[in-house]
Amino acid sequence: MTILISVFFITIASVFLSKYIKKYSQCLYLIFTFIALVATVHAIMIVNNYSITYIPVLKQVMKAIDSGAVGGASFMLVMYTGVLNKKYKVTRNLMQIRAELSILSGIITIPHNVHYFFHFILGKANLSAQVGIPLWANLMMFTSAVFAIMIMIPLFITSFRYFRKKMSGKAWKNLQEYAYIFYGLLFIQVIMVYVLKPASMTRNFCLVFYSSIFLSYAGQKIMQVYNKKRTAVSVKIKEV
Repeated sequence: MTILISVFFITIASVFLSKYIKKYSQCLYLIFTFIALVATVHAIMIVNNYSITYIPVLKQVMKAIDSGAVGGASFMLVMYTGVLNKKYKVTRNLMQIRAELSILSGIITIPHNVHYFFHFILGKANLSAQVGIPLWANLMMFTSAVFAIMIMIPLFITSFRYFRKKMSGKAWKNLQEYAYIFYGLLFIQVIMVYVLKPASMTRNFCLVFYSSIFLSYAGQKIMQVYNKKRTAVSVKIKEV
């Protein structure tokens, strides 16, 4: 599956190339921006039913970007990096490039957002004929996507060191709290995508996979917050 392959390669690349990602982040932003522009043009051509001839492997790469698998896998890594145990070297390496990964994730998600925004707008005539679950699933998918993008934009901008330095530490930290709402909206959007698909083994697997990923993260985050508060209370009691 595209998402599993994307998760595998992005995780491996991020873990083993973390030093280079940090060192050459500016170059990577430019490369990813160029790829995103090409993929956006590709997405617009797809929406307008252009016939496209691909060189080997390019079709699979474009599909991975266009479907949101690459961006989704990148955001999953950013998301989980925040709850992984910091005593491991792998986690520490990923934490050092978490901002860079957030920026790269935001850039590579642009073609996916453009494609499905225009797909939704152009297909609104068909939407008006829908009723029941398909109608509500489509509306929830589109609404959650719009709000997710609205939250993602300030998070994306303030991931750059230049803009982060313009903010106080408290203001930046408070803004980052909205990332949890962003993750929740992503979960709703993805689940609605597969709710709308015809029943199949692949569709059921994706529903289980994404539910496991997001619910597991939520559980770990809740435990992390609980343990921090419990530790803080214990310290205060000892001080007294």
